[in-house]
Amino acid sequence: MIKKTKYLSQKERETARKYYFRFASFNGIGFSFLGNTTVYLLAILYGATNTQLGYISAAAYITGGLLILYPRLFRGKSNKMVGYIAWQLRGIICLAYLALPFLSGPPAIYLILTTYTMFCMVRTIGVAVQQTIQKMVSTSRTRGEVIMTLSSRFNTMALLSRFFSFVWTSLTFLSELTGILSLQMLGIVMNIMASLNLKKIPNREVVDYIPGEHMGKIFVKAMKQKKDRSILILRWSAISIEIIAAMTIPFLRQYAGFSTSQIFMYTLIITTSSIFAALLIRPFADRLGSRPFILPAAITAGIIFSTWMGIQPDRSPEFFYILGFLTVFIQNILSLLSARLFVQTIPDEGTISFTSMDIVVTSFLALLLGFLAGGLADLSSTAGNLPYINIYGLTFSLGLLFSILIAITAARFSEEGSTTVRKTWAMIFSLEHMRTFRDITRLNNGNSNLKRKTLILSLAYTGSSLANDEIRQMFLNPLSSEKSDIMKTLFDKKRPELVPELIREAQNVYSLSRNAAIFALGSYPMDAVEKALIELLDDPDPITASTAAKSLGRIGNTEKTDLIFQKFIQGKRGNIHSDLNYIIALHNMDPQGPWLEETFSREQAELGESYEQSVITLICRQQNLSPPIAWIYQMNNQESGEGLHILLDETREMDIFFQARDHMDSSFSKGKYSEIWTWCRKQLSEERRVEGAAIPVVRSIQSFDLNFTDPTNTIAALYYTYQILRKGGEL
Repeated sequence: MIKKTKYLSQKERETARKYYFRFASFNGIGFSFLGNTTVYLLAILYGATNTQLGYISAAAYITGGLLILYPRLFRGKSNKMVGYIAWQLRGIICLAYLALPFLSGPPAIYLILTTYTMFCMVRTIGVAVQQTIQKMVSTSRTRGEVIMTLSSRFNTMALLSRFFSFVWTSLTFLSELTGILSLQMLGIVMNIMASLNLKKIPNREVVDYIPGEHMGKIFVKAMKQKKDRSILILRWSAISIEIIAAMTIPFLRQYAGFSTSQIFMYTLIITTSSIFAALLIRPFADRLGSRPFILPAAITAGIIFSTWMGIQPDRSPEFFYILGFLTVFIQNILSLLSARLFVQTIPDEGTISFTSMDIVVTSFLALLLGFLAGGLADLSSTAGNLPYINIYGLTFSLGLLFSILIAITAARFSEEGSTTVRKTWAMIFSLEHMRTFRDITRLNNGNSNLKRKTLILSLAYTGSSLANDEIRQMFLNPLSSEKSDIMKTLFDKKRPELVPELIREAQNVYSLSRNAAIFALGSYPMDAVEKALIELLDDPDPITASTAAKSLGRIGNTEKTDLIFQKFIQGKRGNIHSDLNYIIALHNMDPQGPWLEETFSREQAELGESYEQSVITLICRQQNLSPPIAWIYQMNNQESGEGLHILLDETREMDIFFQARDHMDSSFSKGKYSEIWTWCRKQLSEERRVEGAAIPVVRSIQSFDLNFTDPTNTIAALYYTYQILRKGGEL
C-alpha cells in the first residue's frame, strides 16, 4: 500500500468539507447559546461592573495565552481528536452555570467569570485546530470560498438560534435567569452535535512542534517579513475592532435601556448582518483579492465608530438596530478578509506553532483591550458628561484608532494577484460586471452541461472585461469541449486582449480546439495574426490549412490569393470542410476571380449531388442571390421536380423563361437535363453585356461537360442564367 502524506486527496477534502460545514452549523447554534451574549446578560443580571464586562468581551482572546504550552503539550496528537475533546469539555464546563440560582452578588459574578474563562480556555485549543483544518480542507483557489461559506453557515444557524432566544426570553412565564440558563443547556446539546461532526472529518495531521521554534522566535521571524507583518497587523487590528464592537451590547443594555429580549433582537440583526457580509464578499475575495475591500471597509468602520462615540442613549431602538447592522457588516468584512490573508500565510510545517503564536499575541492584545475598554467606560462614568461624546465614547474611540491603523496598513500593503481599489469598485458599481461575476460563480459551481453552455455563451458575449480572465483560464484546460465553443464566440464578440492566447492555441498542433482558434482569428486584422495564419497555410492537415486560408481572407489579405487558388484547384477535392473553407477564402480575397469557373465541373459532379449542393449554395449565398438556392434545393430534395417548379415561378417575370416553362418542366421530368443546359447556354451567349463575377460563372456553364449533368447542377445552371439575365449581365 502506498504511504499517504498528511495532505488530503480531492475526495477526502470533499468529505472533510461536508462534515466541517455541518460542524460549523451546529457550532453556530451552540456558541450563540453558550457565548458572550448570554454571559453578558447573566453578568449584568448579577450587577457586573464595566471592567468585568470588558473582560467578558475579550475573554475568548485573552485565554489564547495558554497556547504557549499547546504545541509541547499535544505534540504528536491528532489535530482532529484534540479539537473533538476540547469541544466536549467546553460543553461540560458550562454545567457550572446551574449553580447560579443558589448564589447572588459577587460570588455569582465570580462563578460566571471563572466558568466563562475556563470555557474560553478550552475553546481556544479548538480554534487553533480549526485554523489548520481550514487550510487542510481547502486549496489556494478555494480558500476564500471555504472561509466565507463557513462564516455563512455559522452565522445562519446563529441567526436562527438568536431568533429562538428572542422568542424564548420574551415569554412572560419565564424568569430572566431561567430563560438564559435553559438556553445554556440547549447550547450544550448543540455543542455535542458539533463535536461529533468534527470527529468524522478525514485527518492525518498531528500537532507538530519544531524544537527551538518557540513563540517569540516565530513572532520575530514573522515581524521581519514585510508581507507577513502587514497581514498580521491587519488580522490583529480586525480582531481588536471585533472586541470593541462587542461592547455595544453592554452599552445598549445598561445605558440605552434595552431589555433582554431587545438585546437578543439586536444580536439577531447583527448576525443577519454577518451573513450578508459573508455572502456579499464571497464571490469577489478569491478573484479580486482582499486589499481592494479592506481599505474602503476600514474607512467606513472609522466613520461608524465615530458615530458610536457621539450617539446619545435616548435614540430609538430602530436607530441602534440599523447602526448595529452596519457596524457588524463592516467588522465582519474586515475579519473575513484578514482571516483569508492569514490562512494563506500559515506555513506547511509548524502550522500549530504559527497559529498558536497568532492566538497568544491576540490574547495579550485582547487582555489589554478588554480591561482598557471597560476601564475607559468606568472612567467616563465617574468623570461625568464629557463634551461631544457619550459615556462609552472613549471605549469606541479605540475602534476608530484601529480602523485608522488598518487603513494605513492596507494602503501600503501589496497583495499578489489583487486588483486596484479603483478598478475593483468600478467593477462592483457596474451592473454588467456584477452579472458577469454571477455567471462566473455559477459556471464554476455548475454541473449541468446545458446550463454550462448557456453560461459560457452569456460570459462570451458580455462586455465586461472580467470575462477575459475567466476565458483565459478556460484556454488553459487541455481537454475541454467548452473551450472550442467560447473560441468560436470570439469571432463575433471581439476581445483583442485574447489574441495572443488564440495564436498560441492555433499554433499548438495537438490542441483539440486548434481549428476553433484559427477560425476566431479571422476577426482580428493584425500583423501578428496575419503572420501566424500565413505559416499555417502549409499545415499538412487540410482542414487546418483551409481554415487558416479562410481566416486570412477575412482579415483582408490578398497577397496569398494565387497560392490559395492553386491549393483549391490542385488539392484533392472531396473534403467538404476544407473545400468550403477555400471557397470562403477566395470569395473574400477576390469575389470576381477566376476561381468561380470551378462553380460547375466534372470533378465536382462526380462527388455527388450532396457535395454539389453544398458548394453551389455557399457560392450563391456569398453573392447574396435571391431567392436562396438552398430553399430551392430543400424543396427539390423533398419532392423531385418541386425545386424546379419554384424556380420557374420566380422566373416567369421574364418572357423568355415563361415561354420555355413547359419545355423546362418536361425535360427535367424526363431526365433530359442537357436540353435545359443547351437552352441556358444559348440565352447566355446572346447576352451582349457580361461583367464582373458573371464572366467566370458563364465560362463555367459554357465549358461544363454535359455528360455529367444531374438535377442539382441543372437547377443551378438555370438559376444562374436567370440571375445574370435579370441583372443585365451582372451578378
